[in-house]
Amino acid sequence: MKLDGSVALVTGANRGLGRSLVKALAKAGVPRIHAGARNPLHLPDFGSQTPVLPLELDITDGAQVARAASHASDVTLLINNAGLLPHGGAMSISEQDLRTSMEVNLMGTWRMARAFAPVIEANGGGAIVNILSLISLHNVPPFAAYSAAKHASWAMTQSFQHNLSGTGVSVVACFPGGIDTDMLAGVPAIKAHPDSVAASIVKAIMRGDAEVFPDPVSAMQGPALLGTDRN
Repeated sequence: MKLDGSVALVTGANRGLGRSLVKALAKAGVPRIHAGARNPLHLPDFGSQTPVLPLELDITDGAQVARAASHASDVTLLINNAGLLPHGGAMSISEQDLRTSMEVNLMGTWRMARAFAPVIEANGGGAIVNILSLISLHNVPPFAAYSAAKHASWAMTQSFQHNLSGTGVSVVACFPGGIDTDMLAGVPAIKAHPDSVAASIVKAIMRGDAEVFPDPVSAMQGPALLGTDRN
């Protein structure tokens, strides 16, 4: 996908990987970027000459998603990055945390993809990139709610890939490993820098990859896990 003539929308752009994705897209030549956040006042200064347009967006709110699709009607690239990581195993996680994880990590991604697919198609085609996780392919028991929601989101992503085939809207599944952001603060793991992960994702979008393993851990483990998941 050529990025120099595209218009991007990144959800969860206020910090972590989302912030890095906005910067990486600007560096790659995207001329216009919508930065989605529940509170646009919390968006950082991206330090870019590229216009970055704040967009109030809570992906758990269907009305806000619909307004975003109407307001950002020029989008050709949607990156579904917003996510939530509750801690706790299946026996300790609360029902509310499980519901919230599903609402954000599955339902929010579904809402956004469904709302923006017609927008992107009407604009001549483009891509939807769902930021999933290696956890989508391999359960991590201490993160039971996240594991369940991300695995379901991977299944939904495959459905979108099938449903949107032939429309000019490609659907990309991204499976990062640990990233050094607030989400994994205090969790002992190998973590890649969000800037390097974002740069790898943007390069993969430009290549037209359908599946992306954007860091050393995911590149080493992901292809085998993906093959097992499809068997």
